[in-house]
Amino acid sequence: MTTETYEGPDEAQLREFHDAPAPSTSRLIDFDGASVIMLKTDPPQFVLRVNGVKPWSNMRVDLVPLVYVRRPEYWGVEVVGTLSGTGLPVEAPYEVSLNVTGTLGTKGVEVVGATKRERIDVVAGTGPAEGEWTAYVNRQPPGPFTLTVTGRLQMPTPGYKVALTKTDPQGINPRDLLLDLTVTPPSGPVIQVVTEVEVVYRERTDAGYDTVTIQPDGPTVKVEEVS
Repeated sequence: MTTETYEGPDEAQLREFHDAPAPSTSRLIDFDGASVIMLKTDPPQFVLRVNGVKPWSNMRVDLVPLVYVRRPEYWGVEVVGTLSGTGLPVEAPYEVSLNVTGTLGTKGVEVVGATKRERIDVVAGTGPAEGEWTAYVNRQPPGPFTLTVTGRLQMPTPGYKVALTKTDPQGINPRDLLLDLTVTPPSGPVIQVVTEVEVVYRERTDAGYDTVTIQPDGPTVKVEEVS
């Protein structure tokens, strides 16, 4: 997530706003589902999508971010229905969206309806959020010996492709195998759901590797032996 400072109103300004009369034509309404999708732009853009059933067919539904003095963990976004003129009391489905790139909390957003709330975690990244790595050499007969390196990466969304290739040229330490990790992000809109992706590298080798270093940002993994 971005760590830039959020400059909101001060306490007095916010209190004055909250003390003002509320409109009589707008109310919170409920929702059925909510999700955040990430648009693969540079930098990434995040769009909140909410759907449900409105009680009046001619009601306008908007997503309205709350106002904060300090940036919260989850930025509240209210689902607001507005009636004007003659109301038609017939239920109708609705779906609305809002670019929330500039109104993300440190962890995500919270959708606020009339009777329920839903928090959505947002990971604003284009690479692995976390990773678990293992490396081992199988020296069981009859051979040949095989080195296997496995990574399990937590990606921000589905659709990422990852690959491991042997670095060329290798480094100055012949007992440390260097591997390049390539991460290819998805194209187009994607659902904002953290997804585990596994990547495997195998090599037949007689070399006595002690470690494997994943480039460009690490880690360095100790090579275990199976014999």
